[in-house]
Amino acid sequence: MRTCYYYLILAAWMLAGLCAQADTVKLRDGTALEGEIVSEDASSLSILLEFGGGTITQTRRIDKADVAAVIRWTPEQRAERQTTRDYEKLQRYQLSPSDSYEIAYYDQIINDVFRAFLKEHPNSPYSSKVTQHIIEWKAERDLVAAGNVKFRGRWSPAAEVAPQIERERGQQLLQQARALISQHRFDTAVQRLQLVVQMDKQPDLVSQAKPLLASTYQSATNLLDRQQRQLAGDISSAQQRVDQARVALSAAEASLRQPAGGNSQSTAQAQTAVTRARDELNAAQAYLAIVKSQLDGMKQKLASLKSPVPAATAPTNVTQVSTAQPAPSPAGESPEVLGGLVTWVKNNWVALAVIAAAILFFISRFLIKD
Repeated sequence: MRTCYYYLILAAWMLAGLCAQADTVKLRDGTALEGEIVSEDASSLSILLEFGGGTITQTRRIDKADVAAVIRWTPEQRAERQTTRDYEKLQRYQLSPSDSYEIAYYDQIINDVFRAFLKEHPNSPYSSKVTQHIIEWKAERDLVAAGNVKFRGRWSPAAEVAPQIERERGQQLLQQARALISQHRFDTAVQRLQLVVQMDKQPDLVSQAKPLLASTYQSATNLLDRQQRQLAGDISSAQQRVDQARVALSAAEASLRQPAGGNSQSTAQAQTAVTRARDELNAAQAYLAIVKSQLDGMKQKLASLKSPVPAATAPTNVTQVSTAQPAPSPAGESPEVLGGLVTWVKNNWVALAVIAAAILFFISRFLIKD
């Protein structure tokens, strides 16, 4: 319990230190904005605001007529804040208590993360902690290089546990494939099942995967074919929209060129019509480009699905077999989750943009006050 209190106090102290180091813009209405002033001219300034621990950022432009006071960072405070931020980013890289990694991953984190931090911040107060991280990561790396692997929290010779690791990996792939099939993400499920089918030393898993692969492959090709035909129809509609926009723009430009007889209002209306027609044409062309890009991606996906699967090759170095698949991604999401999120975001990006704008406006107007 004392340890929890200690870390809470430490976190609060670090947060307070960061806030104290921020540029502060006090407005005449009593609002105080804390962030980084990124640009400034004679009439306005722009400040970079952060929310959610830096996961959301917003650059806000402020007229100087609305500013009551500005308190700026010193160069030393900026450097200190950047060092603390960089150190906090290192915390996402942790050794797994249950599994080991491949040698290349250990080398990547040691050199590109920990040593890069020491090089960037040679006099950092965190140097001793980062050095300790290097020692711990290198110790595990040397164990793996010597032919060992950590599996379920225990170190063993890699050759002994390789069959267990392969079996567990095959079971995971089958489970992932079934989940993907339930989500109608057949093409990704096919990729998982193809890997299982190639596991010659796991005949029971192969016998489960083969019939599932055949049915999933058929579902994947049928779905991609339907989507390809739909996108082809969308392209036709988008092209018609572009053609109509061009005709409307030509008509508006022709109307603008006609003598207005000294009527400035008519000229302004004609100019407005030209602007609107040009904007519509640009929007139509942008939409057409997006749909064409989607169709190209669909064709590539379909071609990849229908192409022969390369034969699996056994790993030349069994010491690098591991159930863990570490990724540099800080959040550590699985590829399946990321794929689903990407698809969902693509389908709902307009609504997300509106919601995000509303949230940022609400935060900036009502929650950032003295």
